[in-house]
Amino acid sequence: MLFTAWARLSYFLTDFAFYLLLIILSLIVLPFSSYKIYKSGLSQNRKKLLISLLFTVFSLILALCAFEAYFRYQYDESDGLGFLKVNQRWHARHVVFNSDFMRDRNFENKKDGTARICALGDSITFGGGIKRVEDRFSNLLQKKLRDSGRSVEVYNLGRSGYDTEAEIRVYKETEFLKCDIIVWEYFLNDIQPEDTTTGAPIIARASQTAKVISFFSNYSYFFDYLYWKLSARYEKTFQQLGTADLDRYQEEQTLQRHEKIITAFLNDLKSDREKVVVIIFPFVNLLPDYPAAGAHQLMAEVFKSGGAEVIDLLDDLKNQKSRDLIASKFDFHPNEYVHQLAAEKLFEKVAPLIK
Repeated sequence: MLFTAWARLSYFLTDFAFYLLLIILSLIVLPFSSYKIYKSGLSQNRKKLLISLLFTVFSLILALCAFEAYFRYQYDESDGLGFLKVNQRWHARHVVFNSDFMRDRNFENKKDGTARICALGDSITFGGGIKRVEDRFSNLLQKKLRDSGRSVEVYNLGRSGYDTEAEIRVYKETEFLKCDIIVWEYFLNDIQPEDTTTGAPIIARASQTAKVISFFSNYSYFFDYLYWKLSARYEKTFQQLGTADLDRYQEEQTLQRHEKIITAFLNDLKSDREKVVVIIFPFVNLLPDYPAAGAHQLMAEVFKSGGAEVIDLLDDLKNQKSRDLIASKFDFHPNEYVHQLAAEKLFEKVAPLIK
């Protein structure tokens, strides 16, 4: 315990050294300068003015250091695009990987009489914006099934930034788990082909800042947060990404390729006698005036024709406001409420499949 406290103190002294030095110098300069002004031959009014300015500058320095400390060590909201420096701290606090580099407990040998469910998907399944893994739909589903008296375990195979093709590779890499049921989370950006994705270039362009901005952002979490909060570019990036993703459903060749990949994978799962439940998440930041209902219906039919059970959360969320559904102001991933809803809907579909 003493070692941990010392390690934390050492880290703080190193990490916050510049601002601590700034405070110490201010504490030295303020009384010294005030004394020099007081003893000078200046008029009383000018002395008062200069001393007031000194205290104002000192107060601003203290305020800057306080805000910097808050955003470095206390602020605890995620960033869906990964632009903000505070996002690094959020991941360090809340994301722990197992030995297979999944955000879950270590995988164990399968026990006789226990049904195994594997949740496959992207950053939504991974739990983007969700601090506690216990609040993800996969963990909530496991709890509901166990509370109902079923012997079951749910493993989370979600990976941030993955599309359909990459998710299928994850499944093949983890076939040793011998899952009985696959819960496959689908999001409309999963259509993006790996080799010709239009999303990554948008993010790469939007993350670029002027050299002077980059300089101050590298040294100040507070400045970095303030810059992105005041910039209209952040929300515009999400809009551009949504448009780029939805445009893919209008490209016949891309759509046919996507459907073919999904159908082939579903056929493989059927041949292995694995049951599949697909859950489709909407762009919660685009609700309630949702522009992509047609794409939801289209993909639901693709999954159904492949033999999968399908849940479309748009049916339950279409009349709700986005601010009540997003993880944070900088993270448009679904929040805990949406994950809870997903778990409830999944329970209705999955429970009857477990003997």
